[in-house]
Amino acid sequence: MSLIWLVLIPVIIFILFLIGTLFIFFSIPSRRDFHFFRRHAVVTGGSKGIGFQLAAGLIEKGCNVTIVARNVKDLQKACEELQLLADQRGQHQKVQWKSLDMTGDYDVIKAAFDESANELGPIDILINNAGHSVQAPFTELPISDFEKQMKVNYLSAVYATRAVVDDMKKRKTGHISFVSSAAGQFGIFGYTAYSPTKFALRGFADTLHMELLPYKVNVGVLYPPNTDTEGFKVELETMPEETKLMSDSAGLFTPKYVADAHLKDIADGNYATTIGLDGWMLGCLTAGACPEKSLGRALIQSAFAGLFRAITLVYLGYFNGITKKCYRRRLQEKEEEKNSENGRKEE
Repeated sequence: MSLIWLVLIPVIIFILFLIGTLFIFFSIPSRRDFHFFRRHAVVTGGSKGIGFQLAAGLIEKGCNVTIVARNVKDLQKACEELQLLADQRGQHQKVQWKSLDMTGDYDVIKAAFDESANELGPIDILINNAGHSVQAPFTELPISDFEKQMKVNYLSAVYATRAVVDDMKKRKTGHISFVSSAAGQFGIFGYTAYSPTKFALRGFADTLHMELLPYKVNVGVLYPPNTDTEGFKVELETMPEETKLMSDSAGLFTPKYVADAHLKDIADGNYATTIGLDGWMLGCLTAGACPEKSLGRALIQSAFAGLFRAITLVYLGYFNGITKKCYRRRLQEKEEEKNSENGRKEE
């Protein structure tokens, strides 16, 4: 009898696994490859950093590209470089720029996007990359920073998406991407204004993905970690010590590496793009109820969520330790400074 059970138990486990896999397979949306050639792509925040590299990657895949930002000089410089890249391909691709405040009046934004569509054809791809971060302890940030962060990081994507989505639904084709952040999956010290806006993007993308399924319009989210951009270098100048120590643990990636990874996921019809080993682990852990189109990814997320939760708790403990250590050191420095002042007074 015991020998029979030794044989049957593995068979039963395999059958249950197979049944579970089939349930997942028939539950997840079908994954559709996306083809770039001759498509018109719009990239907000496209004059620098990840946005510029996304635009360059789209050109290499055969797209006509419109880049959107505020600074005219940066746009002109970026557009010249991108057009040169396009000309080298010999595919008669076009690149243009639009100077827009993506936090401004929606009607102005809509008119500019319509103008772009008239010039380079219907907008097939929208990558919402506009945004920046501020970092400081919560009580040191002015309330206006919270309002500005929500406008530039979240509402700008809402406005741009609203400007293109009706036409995509009508034509039953298109792709919309949102550039979130690892800070939109994992909140750490100093990001009380920034992280919520990136979490909001994920919530918006999750919901929009479901609404657009019947129209065959793809939606994707990119979660970049620390990336070696001009903006990140500026952030480092004012970044709190705690934030910098925590961020250092995730490493630093090039904008091209991040952009190439996301464009590959767009082409493959995947929903989420994570970067590096830490990013992959965090993506599996925080997948939760977010959309998933890859059976392989779904099985890995299901199998390793518990393990990755345990690992993340260790990370959280390490980060909490950094916060306490920096706090104690500041208290000690203040005490030493106070004692030094008292000593000078006694002299």
